[in-house]
Amino acid sequence: MASSLPQLRSYRASDFETLYRIDQVCFPEGIAYGRFEMKVYLRAEGSYCLLAETGGNVAGFILAELAPDEGHIITLDVLEDYRRQGIGSLLLSAAEKEAASRGGKRMVLETATTNKAAIALWRKHSYRQLGTMEDYYGRGRDAFRMGKDLVAVRDAGAH
Repeated sequence: MASSLPQLRSYRASDFETLYRIDQVCFPEGIAYGRFEMKVYLRAEGSYCLLAETGGNVAGFILAELAPDEGHIITLDVLEDYRRQGIGSLLLSAAEKEAASRGGKRMVLETATTNKAAIALWRKHSYRQLGTMEDYYGRGRDAFRMGKDLVAVRDAGAH
């Protein structure tokens, strides 16, 4: 368990294996990203990745992209030992601020319809359901597409 406050920092190439391992334990097979897919997202134009460290350990990360004015959360991963400590909220808020600072007007994401904890986090942060994507994670594994207007985030950052 973490005792120190989490520190946010940007992704470095040397973090790749750590992030890959975290994603593998945070999500089941078929939802967790493979190495190639994760590298593609990390290197994509407009992508950014923020890590939360506590006591020198990576507790979680968020990987997002912005193209052209719509942010997209690719994944938000927090290791189980660090959950329910505000790290997911901290990462999410930082990613939203980054998108808004780059001209993002809206943030969108996909989340499994069965992932109750994630859905609760998204709703807590004012994300609303935009639709359901059937078989998004494979046969019989649907996802909600959720979104949030970033105008309030951008306005808060302007003060």
